[in-house]
Order: sequence, then structure tokens, then C-alpha cells
Amino acid sequence: MSVVPTAKTPKSCKEILENDQESESGVYTINTNIGNIKVYCEMQIDGGGFTFLPRSAITSQKILDISSLFTDKTKVILRVQEKNGSQPFTLVQQLADYSYIPLGVLINSHVGFKQPVNFAMGPYVYLGFLPASVVSNPANSKQGFTSNNQPFVFTNCDRNTNSYFSFFSNPNKVAPSRYAANVDHHVHWRNTGKPLSRLMPSDYFFFTESHFGGCGGYSSSNQWTDATGTAIGIQ
Repeated sequence: MSVVPTAKTPKSCKEILENDQESESGVYTINTNIGNIKVYCEMQIDGGGFTFLPRSAITSQKILDISSLFTDKTKVILRVQEKNGSQPFTLVQQLADYSYIPLGVLINSHVGFKQPVNFAMGPYVYLGFLPASVVSNPANSKQGFTSNNQPFVFTNCDRNTNSYFSFFSNPNKVAPSRYAANVDHHVHWRNTGKPLSRLMPSDYFFFTESHFGGCGGYSSSNQWTDATGTAIGIQ
């Protein structure tokens, strides 16, 4: 009796899209170093093939290897869970002056970048913009990022090396830090969000911290009045 070969489980949303250009956005199963996991695949925005990780994927005792998921280090998609139920998106990239520096997306690590304020919350996805070695250089005082092609720029007033977003699963319900709020551009980047009619399950949204500078601002999603968290998609 002949055996019909079974298709291998894909390793990323990008691979799924490459195998079938008609693939629609939604939840798919991919194979990773921690086993098969269900991810949300965004197949339309900016060419598609973006993989959104669920909170459960980063709480595994074994650290998820995202090397096959994050191959384009020039951009990520952030989707905001707004309190009115909508989930707008923004394409986030480096400022033009720093386009030569790859974005850093790390799991339970911030090597080369500043430790997040809410580190005690446990498992996290880290999105780093400028490494500490770049931020601390006085020649690089103009810093920030772009959100849907809109630049958000600040002058780092004291060379503090914060230049990141962190996304926490917070499985033990640790209380957020009381670090003083300074929302500044942290509200404005969310205002660049573009609407999407298709919604993602709640497991893909994380408690979110953003921190820039030296005078760039700090914010965490427990302080937001319009939203509760963010999902991150990588390609």
C-alpha cells in the first residue's frame, strides 16, 4: 500500500504566503523549536506574511527561536487593542537617519539594549530601535521612530539609552511599575493607526511599555485611556 506524504507544517506566515498567494489573514499553525503553535498571520498589509505571536508562545519554559520568523528587520506591524473594540495597525520602522540599523526583536532578552522598566513581569517580546552604543553617542541626539511613515522625533537630553517597546505576557499578574508617566509622542504614534475590519483574538495582545530617552517619554498600557495593549507582527 502506498503512503501519501503529508505536508510539512510551515515555519512562518511568510512561508504560508509563499506557498499560496491566495492565503487569507487569520490563525494558522506553524512549527517552531517549542513545537507547533497557533499564530495570527497578516497576509495583506505591506506585502503580507507577518507573524503575530500569542502570549502563550513566550511563556514556554524553552525560549522561542524567532530566527525563521523575523527575516526582514526593517519593519514590524503593531496592532492596538482599543477600548472601543477596534484594532488599528501601524507599520513601525527606524527613522531615515538610522535606516541602516536593523530593528532588534528578542524573546525574553534585551541584549545590546536597555532593560525594560517592567522586567519583573516576566516573559516579554522586546522591540529595540537603537542599541545603547548608538543612543549614548552625542552625535546621535535626534532619535525616535516612524509610525505609518510619520516620524516621531525627540532630542535625547541626557544620552539615556532607552529606545524600545516591550510586550509582556505577565502570566503572574504582576502589578505594573509606578514609574512616572510622560506620554508625549506615545499617544501620537497610536493616532497614526489605520483601521482594519478583521479582528485578532485577544491572546495576541500584550501589556505594552514604550521608553525613549532622555526626554523622549515613557508610557505603559495601563496608563492609556484609549487602549489596553498591543500585538506585534514580524516578517
